[in-house]
Amino acid sequence: MVSRLIRLLSCSLAAAQFGGCALEEASQKYTASRIDEAISRYRAEAAKVKIGDSKDAVLARLQPTQFELQSNEIKGPQAFPIQAADGGESLVEVHFFRSARHADEAPDAGGHALDDNFTPYIFTDDVLTGIGWNALYALRFRKPEPHVTAPKEPWCKQLGPMAGCF
Repeated sequence: MVSRLIRLLSCSLAAAQFGGCALEEASQKYTASRIDEAISRYRAEAAKVKIGDSKDAVLARLQPTQFELQSNEIKGPQAFPIQAADGGESLVEVHFFRSARHADEAPDAGGHALDDNFTPYIFTDDVLTGIGWNALYALRFRKPEPHVTAPKEPWCKQLGPMAGCF
């Protein structure tokens, strides 16, 4: 009787373990199909986007393709000022859209998708000026001007002839 109970318990544990594996595999397949669907919608809409389009028009076209994605499957936008060719300031915004999924994909240490799964769209002053990683890498960012300080003179020279420097 005890051996029968142990065998039954062992079989139940094995079935639960295999069932857990099946659920995990089904979840992974669902996630992959959801991401693949978002990528397919993105590609259909991305073909309609061209350099010179307004940021509002591009985002209105591409953002809906990403709605099914979870927060760890997307990459948020970034913005930074740059110095324009004429010497003035411009604002560059980069929006990322999920455009790929690798079969052997593993998230980064933070649990987020890797950068090569996204296509960057670069907007300068609300106009699309570049698409892709090469366009982003080609941006020239202004380096901060180094703060130049005048060399310090000895105290006696700073205080003048009354300080006793000769």
